[in-house]
Amino acid sequence: MISFFRILALYSLTAIAVFAATSETEPPFQSGIEAYQNTEYKTAKAQFTAALELDETAAARHNLGLAHFQLGAPAEAVWQLERAQLLEPFNANYRYKLEAVRQELGLFAGSPKWYVLASAALPTKTWVIIATISFWLLLAVFILPRINGAKPSLGIKTLRVISMAALTLSIPSLWLNLRLLQTGTIITDEASSLHAAPASAAPESGTARPGERARILDQYNHFYEIETEGQATGWISKDAFRPLAD
Repeated sequence: MISFFRILALYSLTAIAVFAATSETEPPFQSGIEAYQNTEYKTAKAQFTAALELDETAAARHNLGLAHFQLGAPAEAVWQLERAQLLEPFNANYRYKLEAVRQELGLFAGSPKWYVLASAALPTKTWVIIATISFWLLLAVFILPRINGAKPSLGIKTLRVISMAALTLSIPSLWLNLRLLQTGTIITDEASSLHAAPASAAPESGTARPGERARILDQYNHFYEIETEGQATGWISKDAFRPLAD
């Protein structure tokens, strides 16, 4: 019996197909939608993958995630949907699908905080540019009037407020963005063992669940040291864990 989520996923892709028909899209993307609607999920997966090789879009990541889910790979689906949400942080539909798949895996659905979404609204490079420009502008509007011995004009005072506000917003947003890019997902469909050292023969230090989020602490050779959302810490093979920024 088809679950409610699968029906919802199919409906959502149908809606995307209607939109795609009225816009310029890459042939693989459209072919993937048609294959998905025909329940040819392996073909859909291949087509959406091909579309991503041409141009990474949130829609292609989202659709590829649903194709993986239909093919019985929910942990991989979680990563694809996490990536789609990273590309379009305010898309409620992507967030809902991600929460639904995580619930299927027995994981907490929790939506990200508003300030995390706000920081992801702009790429890390953009926040760096804003922080750099606002810093030098703030420095200039405070130093130049002192050098000239003139009283700051209304324009200078306005620039001070704007540059200070931009710097105040950009620094924490940059930190949140960098921290977000240091997270990832367990992509195996079974629980993975964490080890006390970067070696498969090392003693186990915990367990990571399929689809679980984790933060990267360190890496060595073919292993990542991670801390999962369940507070388990240890080393895991790079084959079982994929960074969000991959």
